[in-house]
Amino acid sequence: MDRLDFLRTNIANNELPTYVYGYPSKRAYRAFSQPLRITDVVEQADRSKQINIYIHIPFCRYRCTYCTLFLTTRHGGETGESYVARLVEHIARYGEYFGDREVVSIYFGGGTPTLLTQHQFGALFAALDAAFPKRSPRCETTVESTPDSFDNNLLDCLKALGVDRMSMGIQSMEPGELAHSGRPYSLQTAKSAINALIARFSHVNLDLIYGLRGQTRDSLISSLGRVLDYEPQTLSLYPVVVRPMTSITISKAHNPELFLSEAETYEVYDQNVALMASKGYRQESFTRFTRIAGDHAYRQEVSDFKGTPLLGLGAGARSYFGQYHCSTDYAVASSAASPIINAFSARPFDPDAIASHGIWLTQEDLRCRYVLLGLTLSALSRSNYAAEFGRALAADFGEELEALESLQLVNLAEGDAYQLTRTGFKYSSIIARMFYSARMAALEQQYQAA
Repeated sequence: MDRLDFLRTNIANNELPTYVYGYPSKRAYRAFSQPLRITDVVEQADRSKQINIYIHIPFCRYRCTYCTLFLTTRHGGETGESYVARLVEHIARYGEYFGDREVVSIYFGGGTPTLLTQHQFGALFAALDAAFPKRSPRCETTVESTPDSFDNNLLDCLKALGVDRMSMGIQSMEPGELAHSGRPYSLQTAKSAINALIARFSHVNLDLIYGLRGQTRDSLISSLGRVLDYEPQTLSLYPVVVRPMTSITISKAHNPELFLSEAETYEVYDQNVALMASKGYRQESFTRFTRIAGDHAYRQEVSDFKGTPLLGLGAGARSYFGQYHCSTDYAVASSAASPIINAFSARPFDPDAIASHGIWLTQEDLRCRYVLLGLTLSALSRSNYAAEFGRALAADFGEELEALESLQLVNLAEGDAYQLTRTGFKYSSIIARMFYSARMAALEQQYQAA
C-alpha cells in the first residue's frame, strides 16, 4: 500500500492507534548482549552542551484500570528510602560525567512522585544541585501528581525547591467515572487539589481522559467545563487506550456498549478541540492545549525532540543519548515490576553496566525520529533537516510529505517548515505510524509484555 492509500484507508476506517509521544517506544527495546557502559553514551552525547534530566518514581497507591505504566503498588517506607538513596547515588555519579552541562529541564515522573516525603525530595534536589550546578535561565522543573497524593506542606516544599510546573492526572470530574477507573477518592479531593496547585505554581497542567467506561459526551463536556473553570495554563486530553494486561480490557470485552467506538471517539475529539479553541487555548499536539503564548507547554519534550540528551534516572527511566536509547528492563504486571525496582535499589552504580535494555538507532531510525517528532510538534523544517543529516528532506520522505499535502494534513509555512493542520492534528497518531521504519514496526509487533 502506498502512503496516500495508507492515510486514506486508515482515516476512512476511523483507525485510532495508540498516541505516539516518543520514538522508539519501549516495546522496541531488547536486552543488550553486553551491558551498556557510561563511556559509550558519553561519546554519543558529546554533540550537545546541554542535558535534560528525568527521574522516575515508580510508586502508586493503586493501579488505574487503563494503566500500563511501569510501577508498583507494593511498597512501604523502607522501599521508598532505599530507592531514593540509590537515586541520590546515581545523580552524584552521573554528575561526574555530565555535570558540566547546562540543565534544560528536570522532570519527576511516575508512578506518583508526590508520594515521596519532603525529606526525600530535599535529598534529591540537594543531589541535583551538587551534581548539576549549571541550569538554563529558563530551566523547567516539573513534578507529576494525583489529587490524593499530597498536602499543602509538600506543595510548599516543592515550590521552595524550585518546582515551577506541576502536572496532575484528573481524568474525570464525574464520581462514577472515577470509581470505574479505580480511583478511590472523592470529587471534593480533586477540587481541593486543583485549587492548591493553581494557588502556588505558575504553570499547572491537568490531564483528562475521554472514552472511559460509562462516559457520555454530556458527562465529558461537564468534566471538561468544570476543569476549565479553574483556568489552568495547560490541559492534556487523552483518549483512553485499551491495552493488554489492564482491567479495562476485560471490562470492554464484557460490556462493549459502555465504551465509545473509534468513530465516536473522533467525534468527541472534534468536540473537545472546538471547546478548547473557544476558551482561548492553542492546540500544541494531538493531546495538549495551552494558554501559554510564544512558548511550548512542555519544554523537556521540545528539547528532547531537538536532540538534547535525556538522562533517565531510576528503574524504568529511559535515557536518550544520540543513537543509544536505553533503560532497565520493563514490565507492566506488578509481580514482574517489583523485582526490577528492588534490583535497582539493591545494586550500586556501575559505570560499566548502566543499562541492561535498549536499542541502537540506525541513521534511518534517527531520520524517522526527527521527522516523526518534528511533525508531532508541528514544526518540521526542511533547512534544519538538511543541516542535521546532510540530506534533503524530500529525498528521504518525499512520498510521505506529498501524501500529507494532498490530503491537506500539513501546510508548508514560508516555504520551509511543515506544520500540521487542524485535521493533521486529529489524525496525527495515524500519520506517526507512516514514519516508522520497518525495523521499528517489526520490533514493536514482536514485543510481549510481562
